[in-house]
Amino acid sequence: MKKYLQSLLSFDYEKDLILKFVDKYTSKQHKILDVGCGYGRFLKPLMQKGYQITGVEKNRAIVKANAENGLKCYDFDVFDKQDEKYNLIILSHIIEHFSPLDLVDFLDYYLNRLTENGYLLIATPLLSNYFHDDFDHVKPYLPTGILMVYGENNAQVQYYSKHKLKLVDLKFRVSPMALRNFSSMYIKTKYTHLIQAINLAFVGVYLLTCKFVGKRDGWIGVFQKTK
Repeated sequence: MKKYLQSLLSFDYEKDLILKFVDKYTSKQHKILDVGCGYGRFLKPLMQKGYQITGVEKNRAIVKANAENGLKCYDFDVFDKQDEKYNLIILSHIIEHFSPLDLVDFLDYYLNRLTENGYLLIATPLLSNYFHDDFDHVKPYLPTGILMVYGENNAQVQYYSKHKLKLVDLKFRVSPMALRNFSSMYIKTKYTHLIQAINLAFVGVYLLTCKFVGKRDGWIGVFQKTK
């Protein structure tokens, strides 16, 4: 039961939505960049569909593994020496690892590589009772915060950018509810199987209601570069 539950709870509930956004906002003639691409979560399916997609990844062992699997992927040093521009850039579970000032510098760097009227696709978690389970999560961001820095309204914030973005599409990710903050989730006790069974029931409710009954724990937004 534990392995089955872990597989259900770790299922990639947002991947299909991100791929649909790619289909909606770009074409096979356009160039796509996946920043922090990992082992090809998006590289492989999009390449198989005929998209011109490139990954950039700081872990050179992962870059090597991707190359061995026929995926186009560069480490940052190689990527930084190029001047290629892209029609769509994917930042999936990246921005929450940055402090505000570092995030502005990071986004500006990649927005320099985005074509005018190109699209920036951001997927990121909301604040939840498990947000800080990831050791290097810094803070959650919302579309309103991104637009305070990159929108046209000149909000009263500490940071501004020469780049301008407008939000053109937005979906909130819904995941199964789950019991979490119990010691029996970490140390096996007589209650461990009960908690696992309850969480499995939550997954069942989530699936039976077509992913309607659950918790909103992330968002996926598409921003268009206007300047």
